[in-house]
Amino acid sequence: MAHPFRGVRFFITWVYLSDGGQGMKERIDKERLHLFAPRDILVTHVEVEGIIFIEKLKEAVKNAVARNEILNSRVVIEKDGNAYYETQKFDDNPNDMVRVLHNVYWKDIVSEQESIAFDLDHGELLRFYYLMNEDKQEFLIIAHALAGDGASHGFFLNDVMRGLADMPVKAKPLIRFQLSSLPKESRLSFMEKMKLSSTLRNWNKEGTDFTEEEYYQLHAQAWRNKKTWIQYETFHKDALYRIALYAKNQQVTVNSVLLTAFARASRELRTAVVVDAKGRQQEAGLKPDQIAMVLSLRGEYDGMGDYEYTYPIEYLYDDTLDFAQNVKKLHSRIHLDNSKEKYRQLGLLGELPGELVDSVQFQLNGRYVNPVTETIMKRLGMSEAPKGMAVTNLVKVPLTSRYGSLRLYNYVFVPPVTANARRIIGVTTFQGVMNLSFHAMDDEFTPNSRLFYQKSIAYLREL
Repeated sequence: MAHPFRGVRFFITWVYLSDGGQGMKERIDKERLHLFAPRDILVTHVEVEGIIFIEKLKEAVKNAVARNEILNSRVVIEKDGNAYYETQKFDDNPNDMVRVLHNVYWKDIVSEQESIAFDLDHGELLRFYYLMNEDKQEFLIIAHALAGDGASHGFFLNDVMRGLADMPVKAKPLIRFQLSSLPKESRLSFMEKMKLSSTLRNWNKEGTDFTEEEYYQLHAQAWRNKKTWIQYETFHKDALYRIALYAKNQQVTVNSVLLTAFARASRELRTAVVVDAKGRQQEAGLKPDQIAMVLSLRGEYDGMGDYEYTYPIEYLYDDTLDFAQNVKKLHSRIHLDNSKEKYRQLGLLGELPGELVDSVQFQLNGRYVNPVTETIMKRLGMSEAPKGMAVTNLVKVPLTSRYGSLRLYNYVFVPPVTANARRIIGVTTFQGVMNLSFHAMDDEFTPNSRLFYQKSIAYLREL
């Protein structure tokens, strides 16, 4: 295997620590899929009511960054191929910059910024914006997935708001989720490991590793002449109450109700007609929808970090049953107690060398071809032609509505456009209001995607 950069540390960043000392060194394994991913960008938007002094805001953001260890880290790849978060002293942290903009629409900023690669070799993981418009003021976070999951944005905003309200902000060391702590039954079986070892032997003969320069080339290619579009729908307290009451009456979760509405819309838009040998038209058999639920392993930890995992299921909305029957059927599929299936992706990641995981992003974007990578992609549920949907439900945003004289409202989380799904949906509930966001590439599928979203919303409002 060629290793042109073995022994060379790249993504070099000197990072300021609030205590002034040398910090942690944490191996990146669960997060490795994000390392070279060109589109793993998470977005959070919230509106703010009250008087904000810009210098005070800059001070609060700088303090929040200093108190979160992950935002004071560089990423290093060592000669053995392992990658690490590593803290070090830095005099000018790019994550604590506040970008103040006037009379701009937050979606336009996202459209512009998501195609600009994060300056990882100088430690950039997060971009913070303060938007001042005629009728409102807003905070916008655009962050690389290596800065943490969707809940991490809420924890960071909580630190910023506490600083604005002259409240103490505690230091939060980076505590990563360890793959070794997965349930024993979720790990690969002996036979699966034997089969994988054969695959890895082929990788050792034919594989390669990737450089910093190749990452930026990959990012540029992935975004060339491409943009995404974002849409969101707000369910105020009365509408959210109706959905919650419906879920309670059916003895299912709100999440199951949402997923059923998405599955119903997808089923309607995928009705296909084929012509048989005698020229007769008939409805074609449809494959189940691939639904990737993005769930959390976080527990009580209130710091920034990646605690999400993907739980894939398949479900085809049954149009011979009513909506309630489909809800119960889908709910039972989701809540099967099967650790092997639930943590399948994580169990596999724990057995793979980092360079092989890196190669997935390059092959997905047409910059690398290797049959071993193709095999691993399939096992991770990824393909060059993404399909299905991915749904992230933050359940409860870790913020309060008021911080002194300031009030937060209209919280929207937008998950990244991933390589394994075409329709990306984010769900947030804050102060009794639910926002559903939809994020997709702006391409030939856009009309279908917009119709899917409109139908899903309509079904939920009918409940």
